[in-house]
Amino acid sequence: MAIETRRQVLRGLAMGLGVSWCRGALGQPAERAAYVGVETSAETGLSRASFFSTSGARLGQAPLDFRAHGMAEHGRRLAVFPRQPGDRFALVDTETLEIRSVVTAPADRHFFGHGAFTRDGQHLLVTENDLETLQGGIGVYDTAGPMRRIGQIALPGPGPHEIARQPDRDIFHIALGGLETHPAYGRTPLNLHAFRSQIVTLDFDRGALNQLGHWAGTEGISLRHLAMDHRGRLYIGGQIKSAERAAGEAVLWLVENDRVERLEPDASLGGYVSSVSAHGAQALVSSKETGLALRLDGPRTVEVQRLDGAGAVALGPGLCAASGFRLLDLNGARVEALPRHEFDNHGLAMG
Repeated sequence: MAIETRRQVLRGLAMGLGVSWCRGALGQPAERAAYVGVETSAETGLSRASFFSTSGARLGQAPLDFRAHGMAEHGRRLAVFPRQPGDRFALVDTETLEIRSVVTAPADRHFFGHGAFTRDGQHLLVTENDLETLQGGIGVYDTAGPMRRIGQIALPGPGPHEIARQPDRDIFHIALGGLETHPAYGRTPLNLHAFRSQIVTLDFDRGALNQLGHWAGTEGISLRHLAMDHRGRLYIGGQIKSAERAAGEAVLWLVENDRVERLEPDASLGGYVSSVSAHGAQALVSSKETGLALRLDGPRTVEVQRLDGAGAVALGPGLCAASGFRLLDLNGARVEALPRHEFDNHGLAMG
């Protein structure tokens, strides 16, 4: 499928976006933040981005006016995306914890909860839903100065969720979950009986979009989360949406050297992967259904950790974090969620 090249994208029509400014809850953290998690209030449904040191110390929070989900970082900029079908995302200054801007989706779009910066940080790619066609897309935002939308890339199907960049170049992998949804029907899939899921790869510099195809064994499973380790191994987690069509509970795949392997770890994920994170030669995979976080080295399970509920997992330099609904385990330090708050099923290693 032909798409705009990067040069054409950069020449695309700039679109005006609603921007608001507000003061963060706290000023400069005393320690450098190594991990950021999303905590959502049970009373208001609104979230805050909460910053922690490697020792588990709370450094501060940035309150948000929406329910948040995934995050992406470059330098001192943290993009915090809304849970589907949100219509705005926030850009947080990680040094001052100020919310520097709030970006609103075009009227015919909503966000799917994830995005990723290019290596130089000059562009932000955000997964979106076209409300007219119910097909997926990638919104391209220029981050020089006030963030502005400069183009879009059409995807070959509905339901894009997580987008992840390779560690060393501007090649992005997109989990195209296959489910058609519209806010008028909440999060209810409109094509549950026939949806197909796949992984799509975008070479942003060349403007080339490649489909990895529909894999046997993904019937009835929506591929949602992914991450690539520093050895170039791509870990992909899915969620069973149609038990009648799914063959077994295995919802984890590994792509290595163009070979696709469906993994069946000893510890059950209950047909549901909540999040995937990778760093170095390992990955962390979590499941809210079984309350487990698995540490993987390729197809091999290295460690199994039990969580309390859904899992946010993150790996980074000197950092290993896994959380349930109420409790965050950060490098062995155990941190409780704020009163009447729960952790979301995504966290981010910073730096």
